[in-house]
Amino acid sequence: MRIIAGQKRGHKIEGPRATANMRPTSDLVRESLFNIVGAMMPGRTAVDLFAGTGAIGLEALSRGAEGAVFVEKDREAVALIHTNVNKLRYQDRSQIRLADAYRWARVHAAEIGRPLAVFLDPPYRDYETGVKRIRATLDHLVEHLPEGSIIALEAGRVLDDSILPDFDRWDIRRYGDTQIAFWTRDGVEVDEGSEAEEVAEEGAGEEVGDG
Repeated sequence: MRIIAGQKRGHKIEGPRATANMRPTSDLVRESLFNIVGAMMPGRTAVDLFAGTGAIGLEALSRGAEGAVFVEKDREAVALIHTNVNKLRYQDRSQIRLADAYRWARVHAAEIGRPLAVFLDPPYRDYETGVKRIRATLDHLVEHLPEGSIIALEAGRVLDDSILPDFDRWDIRRYGDTQIAFWTRDGVEVDEGSEAEEVAEEGAGEEVGDG
């Protein structure tokens, strides 16, 4: 795995072991995601929920985010995030939390008190068995995030109004089998993205886990 652009462009980061229960966002999907929101990172704090390897938060830091909070409940993954943060020397701009991402987002996200870029990549199985938790978390974020914040939600299924609150305000993009929905507060607009809707299906990532 590698950092795609910004200050640490080309730097390699550690990925999960082949046996780990994790589905890292592929480089192609991550590149397309940041084609859309990368220019918005300066002045915002990135919140990488279900952080896995930490690749999303690290990419945000490389592209100028003021800081990043990594939230992950798997201890092995948290150790991996520490390794990658140290490898890129972002210790002074990073907070790593061993916690349930749903609970942490509802309790702590709005406490940061500055514009956020919140990235959510729940395990795909949660879209079958935990839809209420996803929706409750999004409801809370949409209601409480500070002015100027953005949300990017990744899913391996069609996203509809059962999952996305205030559905018409979301900008949904498709990358192979992956959907990403973007929400912004107070007139912030996401970029069109030079590769929107055009990423090959092979960029959709692995089938199991989260990260």
